[in-house]
Amino acid sequence: MVRVLAVGWANLDQRYYVERFPPQGSRTGVRAYREAIGGPAAVAAQAVARLGAEAHLVSRIGKDAAGERLAAMLQEEEVQAYLQFGPATPVSAVLVTPEGERYIFPYRPSLPEELEADPKELLEGVGAVLLDGRWPKAGWALGRAARSLGVPVVLDLDREGDWPLVEVATHVVASEELAQRWGGLKRLLAELEAVGVFSAVTLGARGVAHGGGHLPAYRVSARDTTGAGDVFHGAFALALAEGKGEEAALRFASAAAALHCAQAAPPRREQVEALL
Repeated sequence: MVRVLAVGWANLDQRYYVERFPPQGSRTGVRAYREAIGGPAAVAAQAVARLGAEAHLVSRIGKDAAGERLAAMLQEEEVQAYLQFGPATPVSAVLVTPEGERYIFPYRPSLPEELEADPKELLEGVGAVLLDGRWPKAGWALGRAARSLGVPVVLDLDREGDWPLVEVATHVVASEELAQRWGGLKRLLAELEAVGVFSAVTLGARGVAHGGGHLPAYRVSARDTTGAGDVFHGAFALALAEGKGEEAALRFASAAAALHCAQAAPPRREQVEALL
């Protein structure tokens, strides 16, 4: 079975599906509430598992009730997690509008910076590595080790401060928000291509741009867009691990992300294949 390793952030999402947005008055009703796996690396690993591959996660949580619930959710999703412990588990309050748009309010406690495990052991049998930049020392160590083994390394780039990790990546998929802050889509793609990595930028409902052109998004009625980019990155890394070319991998990832928005959960393999 193909194995993908995701490295970075995991948190417990507390999602509130509000009746209206923006709020009116001091109280706004909530249509529904649920707890879910959150964080770019954790959601990507969840997506990989649901798509039928072996998902491994390297992340950090606290020894607290939130951490216990998050670890149980990951186990239920069949994500094999290597977790280092800090004082508290990250938690995010997520407000989801009736249109499916989300607004995230993250609590980010201080967590251990050094990776205690041996990168070679974590990389055994791995077909692709995904970095989200939110644990830079672990990402650097595992990305560099994976590159030395000839394993594809995908970087989820959505913050300027994560740029040093481009050096250990083979593929970079950036966010539209970062492209706007960087001076525009063309400039960001050009700078990434100058470094020698395959580059793409996700554009939400407008699809994904890459060095060779543009792929339109799959049209769905969005229920909850929380984690759509994370699902995209996980599916893209999985497709590379399976030997797909970059454009086919982007198409596969786009379908997975669209279905995630429509059903508020990562899709199964058969659902993605039916949409392609």
